[in-house]
Amino acid sequence: MKECAGIAEVIRVMKHPVVEIAEGVEVGGCTIHARMYAPANQYSHGFFLVKISKPSALAPLQRERNLRMENGEFSFDSGEELKVGEKLEIFVLLAAPENREAER
Repeated sequence: MKECAGIAEVIRVMKHPVVEIAEGVEVGGCTIHARMYAPANQYSHGFFLVKISKPSALAPLQRERNLRMENGEFSFDSGEELKVGEKLEIFVLLAAPENREAER
């Protein structure tokens, strides 16, 4: 797979309610939706895999998995809240045809 660097922009942030899972232990977070910013046209059609490189606090959240980007957009869950318009540095990989079916 060929890897290319790119920039994505946060387009929507959905906050999750804070839930107490045990006494004194609360979890929450948000779902971040992002769109390919540059080079936008190159990745606006088709299926790609994405790895976030910056902000570096988000990189460990991926747990060795790539995020799935379709038609230039992808989303992920995060404990760290980002703002709409914030930029993410990413690596983009063209998904192999056999991986496209396995991800569905």
